[in-house]
Formats: sequence, C-alpha cells, structure tokens
Amino acid sequence: MNMENYLVYSKSVLDDLSKKFENLSFKYFIQDIGVKISVFVVHGSYSNLENGNNWRTISEEIALKFQSKITSKDDKWNLYIIYACSEKVDKDLKAKIENDKFSSRKIVDDNINQELNEELVNNLIKRHITHSDLIDIVDNTETKLEEVYVPNDPNIWSIIPNNKLVSGNLELQKNMIKQLKACCNEN
Repeated sequence: MNMENYLVYSKSVLDDLSKKFENLSFKYFIQDIGVKISVFVVHGSYSNLENGNNWRTISEEIALKFQSKITSKDDKWNLYIIYACSEKVDKDLKAKIENDKFSSRKIVDDNINQELNEELVNNLIKRHITHSDLIDIVDNTETKLEEVYVPNDPNIWSIIPNNKLVSGNLELQKNMIKQLKACCNEN
C-alpha cells in the first residue's frame, strides 16, 4: 500500500472519530524514517480519554478501520497512537494504556496545553518514537571542563587519607570522625 492510501484511510478514521468524540481532537501523521511510521494523535482532557475507556474504543476503531487495511507487516508494527492530554494523567491509567498490547503501540503524554500542530506532533514523535531529540540534547549540551575543586575548609579534606581503604577499617573511621568533630568545633 502506498502513502496516498494511508492518507485516504486515515481521513475516514479521523472523520469517524471526530464525530464520535466531539471533545477530543485527532490528527494523523505519516513519516518515512527508513520505514513508514503511522501516528494517530488524540488530544483532549484526561477525563474525556478515561471516560468509559474511550482510549480503548479509539484504539479499536483505528485497528478496525485503518490497521486492518495495511498489508505490510512492518507498517502494521509501526502504528502508534499518542494520547496527548491537557492535564496530568494518572500514572496507573498511563501504564494501563501504554501496556495495552492490542493493535498499536500507545504513548501517553500529559500537560499538553497547546493546539495540535505539525511542530508539536513532530516533537512528540521525536521524544517518544524516533528519540532523535537525543541528538539535539547532546548537540546543545556544552561540555564542562574539569575544574580543580577548592574546598571551603581545606582542613576537612586533609583529614581524609589518600590511597587508604576507609571502608572496613574501624580505627581509621573513628579517628576521622574525631578529627572532623574537632575541626567543626574550631569553626
């Protein structure tokens, strides 16, 4: 099946879901990252998603009206549903949805208070599916040069022995504690 067919089938599914769940919004995206990934995004409140297990009904409709038409096993495997909730999602419900093995891989993201647009969905796909945001994170992370640590009180650091095993040596530990207490009493 070619990408145009995916778009035709997805439009039908989106229309049906939008009529059935008026308080939720739906989008479909397809990306080719070496393999085709199909992503349905459902956006709305936590209660509208949870109410009557709407998330499950949505998943079943996508499986019946979209996934069943896909002939490629790879393309069937790479079907995702992202539930983007406008508020915090209960961790038990999140786990229940994400661990549901029926039809597609499911992702729940919460506190998504902006309108669904291509940039937001691309960021969700990067963060949850392709993990290509890790490249951005690494590229934007400045490497910190090793600095010489200068302690506030050099006397404390002089108490800790160099090249000696402190663990298991009770006498050494007692002596260190005694010296630390003396050092603290001086300040």
